[in-house]
Amino acid sequence: MKLKSLRGRRVVLTLPDPVQLGNYVIKARTYCVVTAELDDGTIGTSFSLDRGAPVTEAVNNLIAKPYSEIFSGDPLVAWDTLLRQASTSLSAGAALKGFSLVDLAVHDAVARSQETTVAQRFRKATKKISTWAVIGYPPSRGPEEIAWEVQAAVDAGAEGVKLPVGATPELTRERIIAALDTKLCPVATDLAWSCRTPADAMKIVHGLDLAWVEDPFVQGSLAELRQLRSLLSVPLASGDEETHLYHPQAFIDTEAVDIIRMDTTCQGGLSRLLHMNDYLTDSKVPISWHVYDAWHSQIASIIDAQTHSIEFSAPGASVDPLAEMIFANKLTTQSTDQHGWQFTVPQLADESVALSGGPRWIPIPKF
Repeated sequence: MKLKSLRGRRVVLTLPDPVQLGNYVIKARTYCVVTAELDDGTIGTSFSLDRGAPVTEAVNNLIAKPYSEIFSGDPLVAWDTLLRQASTSLSAGAALKGFSLVDLAVHDAVARSQETTVAQRFRKATKKISTWAVIGYPPSRGPEEIAWEVQAAVDAGAEGVKLPVGATPELTRERIIAALDTKLCPVATDLAWSCRTPADAMKIVHGLDLAWVEDPFVQGSLAELRQLRSLLSVPLASGDEETHLYHPQAFIDTEAVDIIRMDTTCQGGLSRLLHMNDYLTDSKVPISWHVYDAWHSQIASIIDAQTHSIEFSAPGASVDPLAEMIFANKLTTQSTDQHGWQFTVPQLADESVALSGGPRWIPIPKF
């Protein structure tokens, strides 16, 4: 089995309504979409938010040629071989993200070629996993608009909801309280790196019975995480977008969190997690997976580590608009969603527009 082609493409999805996270205004979501074609014509796909980083360039200029030369049918072997050959270039940032997407796309292609899912290829049955809804977008919405979406998400099959940081710390707390007051399900909050000190975070979450508090500080804030964890009476989670190979060990070994946030599009793809399986399992720190439910639902079943949750966002919410398009089209793509990671990326121009109309919760798909 050989690779016929491997390439990345940047797709920009303009948001009909800009998203404001604290002082940060997001007018578009940008993606790297990777396609891997095997010599039998089978095509595998992966995608990820690129956060404005040159992920596509890393795929096309740094990874595609040497990976294709190395690959002989086994993504795990190709991943390990290329990392050891070029670890200084591939171990962090946009290059690691591109490397992760290549790995995910090739696992998809290999499984599709064998007419099986990725989980089945590793002789694993899909586990029942707790599914959480990311609600409250745009974050400028007031607390009076939260209750209906909690209800809609629960009706769609969510076991809990998570709200992002609001436009101000005061609004963030009010929105969380509005969700808690519904008493429909557990509630978590993503502070989206908005706090400078543990005191800032405590002003928002003190006294609230949350399922967890997530990502309060910018990357590299291990001391602040440890201090905040000592102050909280609820679990602390962190790890979104940690795009380097010291994650998750830096969080786990320093006991900085109760729940580790993981994202295979940042962490070396499926192959690295398989190489880390024993470490993750032995740590006994549960994993909460950062978006990209199609593969995270399967990866959570493939590795032996405990999974705490996976998450979804509603079509039109603009949390992850490409995934939301895939979610919205699920009923029409069943014939192409039988194998691999079991999703179909819609045909999009390099510059397109995200779904409009605000969040529309529909039944959460079962992968």
